[in-house]
Amino acid sequence: MRIVKRLIPLLVLAALCLAPAACRPLMKEVFKTPKVKLVDVGLPVNPLLPPRGPVEAVLHLLVTNQNSYGITVANVIYSAAIGTQTVAEGERNEEFRIEPSGDTLVKVPVTLRTEAFAAALKQILEARATPYEFNGSVGVVAPVVGMVRVPFSKSGTIDPAEILRKKGIGFN
Repeated sequence: MRIVKRLIPLLVLAALCLAPAACRPLMKEVFKTPKVKLVDVGLPVNPLLPPRGPVEAVLHLLVTNQNSYGITVANVIYSAAIGTQTVAEGERNEEFRIEPSGDTLVKVPVTLRTEAFAAALKQILEARATPYEFNGSVGVVAPVVGMVRVPFSKSGTIDPAEILRKKGIGFN
C-alpha cells in the first residue's frame, strides 16, 4: 500500500510532464507561423550630409499574424549591408504584441555604424547602382511551442540618380 501511495504522485507528475510534449506536434499544426516583410527603412536625417555622431534609422516591419489569437514578439535580430559595408547589425530585445488575424506595423530603431555608413554613401555616389541587403529574424513566443524564429529579408539596388528623380531633382 505504501508503494502505491508513493507511485501515484510520481505517475501524476510524469503525466503532467508528458502532456505538453505530446501536444507539441499538434500545436505546431495549429500554430501558423506569422509572415514578416521589411516594408521600408526610414532615415530621419539627410544621408548626404556628413554624419555627426551615430546615424539612427528605423526598420518598418509588417508582421502578418494568421492566427486567431494574439502573439508576442520577444526580440528582433537584424543585419544591414550596403555595397561591401555592413552598416548595422544587432538585436533588439523589446516585447510587443501582434494582434490576431491581421497586420501590425512594427518599427525597430537601428543605430548605423558611422564609418561604415559614410563608406557606403561614398560607394553609392561613385557607382551607378549599389546593392543593399537587410536580413534578420523576429522571435515570436508561441503557446506550447515556445520561441519561433521568423526570418525576413530584403535586397535590391540603390540608384542615386533614380532617388533624385523621385525627389523632383533631374539632370539633363
